This record gives sequence, structure tokens and C-alpha cells, in this order.
Amino acid sequence: MKKSNTNLIKFKREFSAGCVVFKRESKGVEVKFLLGKHSGYHKWVLPKGLIEKGERGWQTAVRETEEEMGVKARLLDEKPLHQAKYVYMADFKDLETQTPNQAQSTRRVMVYQEQGGSKIRVFKTVSFYLAEYQSGKSKDHGWEMSEAGWYGYKKAFKMLAFKAEKQALQKAKEKIREIEKQQTLI
Repeated sequence: MKKSNTNLIKFKREFSAGCVVFKRESKGVEVKFLLGKHSGYHKWVLPKGLIEKGERGWQTAVRETEEEMGVKARLLDEKPLHQAKYVYMADFKDLETQTPNQAQSTRRVMVYQEQGGSKIRVFKTVSFYLAEYQSGKSKDHGWEMSEAGWYGYKKAFKMLAFKAEKQALQKAKEKIREIEKQQTLI
């Protein structure tokens, strides 16, 4: 008897990268972190996106920060600060059904993990990099964010919607302290 393939779950792998961007306006002033409120699922997040063909993760992180947040950032290290791996179920829109703004992206996730999703199991790896603010204004954010701004650590930590991003923020805070400690020793 021949088995049916109808019970097989489709899957794909996705690799994304993003930045934990920080700034300090003057010495002794609280460090601020850049967050955006995603216009699709209305949660506060760090800038991130899919790694495009021919791109390295750190390049994606810097590009996505500028595209989504309107801010140029300088990477402190090409090695990820934090990496998150998880699985979610999603439906993907066909490119023909996308709005003009969505057409800027190669795909849009319609149903996110917290909504139950269906059809395709996605194995996702997201690498976060530490970056320092260089120029630009968060008010000039892209269409993927309905809001963007700078927040102190405690507020940013509370605002972030996803555990992996909170972990990345926490590691960023620790790394910044480590860097500042080394600079005072010089």
C-alpha cells in the first residue's frame, strides 16, 4: 500500500539578523536603546530582517536598522551578541496580493506564532549584533514600524515583546558596561 504525503508538514529555514542599537548623548548620561513598534503585529521590537542572498548577517543587521528605523549605526563587532533559534507556523502571502508597501519585502508573514499559524513550519535563527548610533532620526522610520524611539534600559526591557530580544538587550547592556570599564582603565 502506498502512503499518502498529505500528512507531511511543509517546512523552511529562515535566517535573520538585527541590531541592538544604543546611544549616549554625553558621558554619565543614561544609555538609550532604539526600539520600534512593528506595524504588522503591533509589538515593540528590535530592528531585524531576513538575510538576503550574498549578504552576511552583520550587513543585514545594519541595513535593516537603517531601513526600518531611519538610523545609521556602527557595528561594534561582526560576531553576534546573541543568537535565538525557534520554530513557528506561518502562512505566507503570495507576492501578487501584496500592497505596494509590502511589495518592498520579498514575503510577509500573515499569521504569527502567537496566533497559532498553519501550513508551513519555519525553523528560524536570528542573530543580534551590538551597534552604536551614528546618525539619523527615529521619526524617519520606515513603513514596517508604526513608531520608533529611544528608551532607557528598564523601559526598553519592559516594552520588548519577545524573550529573545529581551535577552539580546540584556547582553548589550552587559557588553556596554564591559567596554566602558575597559575605557576607564586606559
